[in-house]
Amino acid sequence: MNLDRLFRPESIVVYGGKWSDYVVEQCRKLGFPGQIWRVHPTKEGCFRSAAELPDTPDSAFLGINRELTIQELTALRNHGAGGSVVFASGFAEETDGVDWACKLDEAAGELPFIGPNCYGFVNYFDRVALWPDQVTGEHVDKGIAFIAQSGTISISVMGQRRSLPLGYVITLGNQQRLAAEDLIRYCADDDRVSAIGLYLEGILDVQQFIDAVDYARSLEKPIALIKAGRSEQGRSIALTHTGALTGSDELHDALFERLGIARCETLSSLVETLKLLHCFGPLPSNHILVMGASGGDMSMVSDIAKDLELDFSTIPDDKQGALKATVGERVKLSNPLDFQTATWFSYSKLREMFDVILKCDYAVTALMLDPQDETEADTESFNIVIEKFLEAAGDNYAHAALLSSLPESLSRSTREKCFESGVVPLQGLAESLEALNHANGIRRAWDNWSPPEILPSPPDELSLRTLSEVEAKKLLKQHGINVPENCQANAEKADQAAKAIGYPVILKAIVPELIHKTERGAVALNLKNAPEVVEAVFRMSEFAETFLIEEMITDGVAELILGVTVDPQFGFALTLGAGGTLTELLRDSVAFLLPISEAQVWKAVQGLRVNALLEGWRGKPRGDTKALVENVLKLAEFVEKHGDRLAELELNPLIVRPQGKGVVAADALIRFK
Repeated sequence: MNLDRLFRPESIVVYGGKWSDYVVEQCRKLGFPGQIWRVHPTKEGCFRSAAELPDTPDSAFLGINRELTIQELTALRNHGAGGSVVFASGFAEETDGVDWACKLDEAAGELPFIGPNCYGFVNYFDRVALWPDQVTGEHVDKGIAFIAQSGTISISVMGQRRSLPLGYVITLGNQQRLAAEDLIRYCADDDRVSAIGLYLEGILDVQQFIDAVDYARSLEKPIALIKAGRSEQGRSIALTHTGALTGSDELHDALFERLGIARCETLSSLVETLKLLHCFGPLPSNHILVMGASGGDMSMVSDIAKDLELDFSTIPDDKQGALKATVGERVKLSNPLDFQTATWFSYSKLREMFDVILKCDYAVTALMLDPQDETEADTESFNIVIEKFLEAAGDNYAHAALLSSLPESLSRSTREKCFESGVVPLQGLAESLEALNHANGIRRAWDNWSPPEILPSPPDELSLRTLSEVEAKKLLKQHGINVPENCQANAEKADQAAKAIGYPVILKAIVPELIHKTERGAVALNLKNAPEVVEAVFRMSEFAETFLIEEMITDGVAELILGVTVDPQFGFALTLGAGGTLTELLRDSVAFLLPISEAQVWKAVQGLRVNALLEGWRGKPRGDTKALVENVLKLAEFVEKHGDRLAELELNPLIVRPQGKGVVAADALIRFK
């Protein structure tokens, strides 16, 4: 689908009244060089319909109600237009709008459009603004593309006072014809686009989204986003706002991490991340140096960065002598580096210090300063220090940043000087450190590229069957997943079966419809002799005639849960986390999308809080983490083999034994369609 006529038009037609007046005004404000035609039934100087237009328009803005939108979009399609913005609401986001959405598709035919229920777009590269509001920003030759499901958030990004160079701002609305994945591909293809930012409330087709991100990666176009829906309230608002299905937030996290997409929590973090990506792209490492003339600033850097994967490695030994000669003996050479104020007015010494540090091969070297407002104070000393830093960065061809703890501390003129010198101005300490962390995370994902694949799940209309625990464990054992030694017996022979297995044992009532046995008293643990088995059988006889007798695993280091669910958007997903009866309470888990690698599982295990037990908590034996990782991979193979009928699977607890002794699936639930 060719979208150039829609987004890079040489002629546009604008329908509508007051809102559409803005479109004409903003195009002229940006300096749009092409033809602009108006269509309105009564306005002076306007055409009355598409039939009166002197030529075929490339792009159209339909700022009219849904009934007229259907009528005029049909006319534009017949007239050979190139694409359209559909501003009207009242389509799939409303309960009575489904029929209207179908009419919109019929009216458009093959004509590409964004919306409905969207604010349009601004193309700063080519000076086009099909945008029914005020446009802030100016023409750029290179910049980021921002694609959003919110017009208001797009306006906020346009109005940011952080000097993020914007090339495109495109809103999506309901994503009826053009979705985020289509526009990711389009913007990635534009050589003028340096990086892509997204604000999403939902992904329509996860596999197509994965493919589009993969395509952008192949062109070295990094992506950062905000994905709404972390909270229950956020998910509700998203649903009523655009009709989007936000899906499982944990699976979105897993998706974005696998794809190397920086998921930001705030617009501030998103803007700083995109600014950094625009200047330097994904960072080659997480080795960062921050320096400043304040011990307080450097302490804040360390505190805020403690939970990030940034490496403030020490200054190389071969540079320390030269650095000491510039800062003096009283300065402790550390990272973050407080170079104190003794050399503040010794500008030649400062320049020498910057030269030395910028040769240390950090992924980014940042000078942290919060200059005073030049309208209220004499900022000459700040200006000279910044000038020396910018000169040194240019001369040493280093990735450098000017970093302020408060976003308002860097004036527009200072930010522009930074960009002219190839230095990124980072504003706000927390969001800037997050941006550095995100930029390296993208590179790690690109270097270990393994996008997930959305495996087809069995049809919903099929009936559901829950395997008995005996059947489930037999099947798991066939796939190499270890289960306790067990056998099935009636009440009279339960004690004999227990003796054959060897005490202590576990007794479970076999009741097909009973899923959670513990809550019903249908499980007895640690039975040490025949009388205890007989007593347990007697207690459970009221609701069971047959029993499962299993060996009791007594040397467990940790209990985990390993499960498989089928998500409507993502298909099959694996979950690994702290297990046993406190699974829901602890909420210590990680989700995987398939396929998965051994390295991904190792990294995930190390990120769990329960990993402290696996590493040997307070002198206890270390767990067999290697066997745990192997079993996660075996379960992934199980899903691939039985995915045509698997509906749900849960191993809880999955008992991790001491090193060399493996893991055991003590309880298992499998449902097939």
